[in-house]
Amino acid sequence: MTTALRMEFWKSRRRGLWLVCAALLGVELLWLFWSFRSPSEQEKKLGWQYLLYSLPLINGILIPIIAASLASRVADLEHKGNTLKLLETLQPKARLLNAKLAFGALYLLPLAVIQTAVLLGMGFLFGFFGPAPYNDYALNGLFIFCTAFAIYELHLVLSLLIKNQIVPMCIGLGGSFIALLLMFLPSQLARLLCGPYGFSGALSFVWMTSWDPDTRVMELTRMPTPWGVFAVLLIWMLAIYVIGRAALERKEL
Repeated sequence: MTTALRMEFWKSRRRGLWLVCAALLGVELLWLFWSFRSPSEQEKKLGWQYLLYSLPLINGILIPIIAASLASRVADLEHKGNTLKLLETLQPKARLLNAKLAFGALYLLPLAVIQTAVLLGMGFLFGFFGPAPYNDYALNGLFIFCTAFAIYELHLVLSLLIKNQIVPMCIGLGGSFIALLLMFLPSQLARLLCGPYGFSGALSFVWMTSWDPDTRVMELTRMPTPWGVFAVLLIWMLAIYVIGRAALERKEL
């Protein structure tokens, strides 16, 4: 496994994978900075919670694109030159899949950590009131990573099974629209049944409980941590892996 993972890094040299992930993460963070470029006193008061409240919408749009782009670039290495046939003589398909999953996790984990650190930095930079809720932001970072990894896992399987990488990328773009649509549905069940795309919103634990249209003042509440939803996400991850591994094993190379 270690050798297979090391080979993934060797094969990905000069592929610009970090650049792809960093560019999309940069767009997300610039979006947040622009939204808070001149916070009011009310926004400073709700700042820590408001970031956690607004983040699922942005992540729901951009995470599927990041994960699909990364998976497509990683899998495209094997389709070029039809190297899957050669690799099958050197290592089992399951080991190749495991190595690529671990490889993707090593890219997605720093993205979640950097995003969490930048969000905390924004709070201090803009002078949000009250102490920083480090535990909530760490928990949010965990949910971001697991959601991104589940989507990456799905798209990696699709990208390995489908030679034309336009198809998985289009599915990833569609996933962004699905995630955006699911944000406006009141039912958590609808989000959970739509695959990993719906978990950006389903795992949100800061909700708006009141809104005054005249004063434009909102009230945000820290809800109980959705551990049950997180368990469903883990089940999705396991199901994608088992089904994807079986499909890859049966794939004719």
